[in-house]
Amino acid sequence: MRALHWFRADLRLRDNRALAAAAARTDSIAFLFVLDPRLLAGPWTGAPRLRFLHACLAQLAAELERRGQRLVVRRGDPRREVPRAARELRAGLVSWNRDTSPFARRRDAAVRSALARAGVEVIEEKDRVVFEGAELRTGAGGPFRVFTPFRQAWWRRFEAAPPEGSRPLRLPAPAPPLAGALPALDALVADDGAPPAPPAGEEAARRRLARFLDGPVGAYAKARDLPGVAGTARLSPHLRFGTLSPRACFAAAREAAAREPRLRAGVAKWLDELVWREFYAAVLEEHPRVLGEAFRPELEHVRWNDDAGGFAAWCAGRTGYPLVDAGMRELAETGWMHNRARMVTASFLVKDLLVDWRRGETWFMQRLVDGDPASNDGGWQWTASTGTDAQPWFRIFSPVAQGERFDPDGAYVRRFVPELRDVPRHLLHRPWQAPALCPEYPAPIVEHAERRRLALARFEEARRA
Repeated sequence: MRALHWFRADLRLRDNRALAAAAARTDSIAFLFVLDPRLLAGPWTGAPRLRFLHACLAQLAAELERRGQRLVVRRGDPRREVPRAARELRAGLVSWNRDTSPFARRRDAAVRSALARAGVEVIEEKDRVVFEGAELRTGAGGPFRVFTPFRQAWWRRFEAAPPEGSRPLRLPAPAPPLAGALPALDALVADDGAPPAPPAGEEAARRRLARFLDGPVGAYAKARDLPGVAGTARLSPHLRFGTLSPRACFAAAREAAAREPRLRAGVAKWLDELVWREFYAAVLEEHPRVLGEAFRPELEHVRWNDDAGGFAAWCAGRTGYPLVDAGMRELAETGWMHNRARMVTASFLVKDLLVDWRRGETWFMQRLVDGDPASNDGGWQWTASTGTDAQPWFRIFSPVAQGERFDPDGAYVRRFVPELRDVPRHLLHRPWQAPALCPEYPAPIVEHAERRRLALARFEEARRA
């Protein structure tokens, strides 16, 4: 029997659940990726992520070629292209790994129905997360709404039955060739000055994981909050596109902690952050409405400002608040942003400028290499106090206090805001107190204390209504 594996956000050969299941049941196999125009030009898609996707596909194609195989890349609607490829191949089996976004679930249901009508068997596997939301339930049988009990249930299940690690993959013989090759990068995304893609592909992901676990993970519990320090794994783009599985992260991290006890605290904290990723995926799985609606209905109707000037200044990193501006410029220059900066920049947009969190969520999705619908939405709704397990609405980050606490020496700000490189440390996060030292840097576009009072009033108004 011939099989077709449909790659999506699983761009690797190792520890690929659906691919392994298909390979074990077939004599020959072909590999397909479909460039969906609805996603390539959608409001949540941007050049940085497309560049990284293209680089990952190129690496995957090269790896398959080394194994005597070929990656078929087609452009079109997967609801037509996947059944068409299966028909051309005369495949009896098509495999793919599940996704949790509402768009993906509707698309996959349509593909599944078309293949069933053609008499083609489908294999769908869990691969993007260790545990899907349906596998973890409260004592009452419902989904979790708060992270801490979700985390406790997650770890209980994990410790009771750790998922199997990666096994060597034997690929069946190549199936007869199909038409379709990876297009050139400029055919996929225009050269608009977007930052270059970080090192892509399965081997790059595994090298980065190994470097992180070789020592930096030991200081992760503290260093993860310091944007001026290289203290995080920077694996989020690889988890987004599946060049590395979450199972591989858990297995490798636990092995590192077992070998070197000094790493245990950092490993434990890092793995808990990966459980947050699983939590947000479970929330989206259970509540697809959150992509566009507040999880907490009582905060759906906060009165937001229509502040085009403020939003433009925020996007450009010209708010007059150094930590906010450094974060937004890091995003523009690299396609990535440190997590502490993500929280502070999001808080400033929502609670200082009082701009609807959905505008910031969309902006991030257009510019993040690692933009993932579940994690991005979860993070924005946490900061906006509209989500599950969200930061209390009355807790508002001070961009000055956050900068002085988490970037005290100014390493992060000085890197991304060159106008402030010569400002003394004690004034770095309050440059308006010494404007002569930084004449090219803008004054604050709003006064934080005043906007904090207004935000508290707006959220209280919505909550009472």
